[in-house]
Amino acid sequence: MLTIAALEDDIVVHLPAPRVWELLTDWAAAPAWLPDVEEMHVNGPAGPGQELSYATGGHQRQYTLATYEPGHGLTMVSGADDADVRVEYGYLLLPDAGATRVHLRIAVRAAEELRVEALGLAAALADADAGQLESLRDYAEKAP
Repeated sequence: MLTIAALEDDIVVHLPAPRVWELLTDWAAAPAWLPDVEEMHVNGPAGPGQELSYATGGHQRQYTLATYEPGHGLTMVSGADDADVRVEYGYLLLPDAGATRVHLRIAVRAAEELRVEALGLAAALADADAGQLESLRDYAEKAP
């Protein structure tokens, strides 16, 4: 398997980390800041293995939480561990003088023989998600 970094980005949200975590993991509100997500539903308890079903472009998709460290970070993945292609979204929250630095890493894991397709997917994800953290910050700083 090869891993291709599609996007690495970070932003400062002018709220304390516990509040940013609360908003980041409010999955019902995810359509307010996640690009192209029309609705999202949670299946199972919070933690690794939790399933996040979402609708986008008229299709149903699913993420699974691979990692979940309350207040600190999580990784959402689409595709099973043994899938030929797997997409990973990692979020890390770092307290920063009363605010929170949010780091996003999007990666594509793919079988070596799918390198060309994986590179294309990584480029498309980078384009689609380039403004994701700005959307999260705008949503978070306006949330009641």
